[in-house]
Amino acid sequence: MTTPASPPVPKSILYIEGDPTGWGLRDVAPEFPDWDSTPTALAVIGPLAGTLVLSPVRAASFVLLPPPAGDGWAPAQKPAASFLYLPSAMGVPATSPGYTLGALNRDLPGLQADIMNAMLESTYLPVQVTGAGGTGVVVLNGGALPFVVLGAA
Repeated sequence: MTTPASPPVPKSILYIEGDPTGWGLRDVAPEFPDWDSTPTALAVIGPLAGTLVLSPVRAASFVLLPPPAGDGWAPAQKPAASFLYLPSAMGVPATSPGYTLGALNRDLPGLQADIMNAMLESTYLPVQVTGAGGTGVVVLNGGALPFVVLGAA
C-alpha cells in the first residue's frame, strides 16, 4: 500500500494589503526580497496553484512570513479551467478561483507578459473571460493593479 504524497509546503506565505489571502510561495523565502518597482512573477502553490504577478510599486504593503509548522498548510484548489484571480476584500472563495479565462486568453505565458507590461506601462488590458451567460471581458488597470493570479486547470 502506498502512502499518498504530502502536498508541497511553501517557502513563505505572502499577504498583500487589501486581500486577506495567504499565498504560498514556492521559491521565495520569508526575508526581504530583491523585488524592485518592476512587476515580478512568483510561483504559488496555494490556495491556488499558478503564477502570482505582483506589482510591488502598486501594493501599499505586503508581508512575507514563514509557513505554519506541522500540518497547517492546505493543498491548492483544483480548478476545472484556466483562471484569473483578482484581489478581493473577501479573499479566494471556496467555490471558485475567480474568472474563467476565455479562449483568447488561454496562452498563460503570453497573458502573464501582457499583464506585466500593462503594470509596467500603467495601461489598460482587456482579458476575455467566460461565465454561465457566455463570453465577456475584464479590463485590468495596470496603473492601479497590485497583483493577479493566473492558473491552469
